[in-house]
Amino acid sequence: MGKTDRRGLTKAALTDRVYDRHGGLTKGEAAEIVETIFDTVKGSLVDGRRVKIQNFGVFEVTPRQGRTGVNPTNGRKIFIPPHKGLSFRPSPKLKKEVDDEG
Repeated sequence: MGKTDRRGLTKAALTDRVYDRHGGLTKGEAAEIVETIFDTVKGSLVDGRRVKIQNFGVFEVTPRQGRTGVNPTNGRKIFIPPHKGLSFRPSPKLKKEVDDEG
């Protein structure tokens, strides 16, 4: 894939890549494919299921315990209630590819 723009990859740019790679698709069909993938991943995470993409990594919902924090504005202690967070663990293959590019 090579180096990319340091600003990141947008959904529109991802759609363009799908469109460019598969000549038989319209731009709208490429956008629908990308949207379907994101909706599927998001739906699984909302349902509390992890998403494993081979040679890429694992996305999962992780419970966060309540804890005491500090308000950065006034320095007062505050309680941060328990909540759900999201985590991503890259696959060993992705880690190696990222490391090799650096």
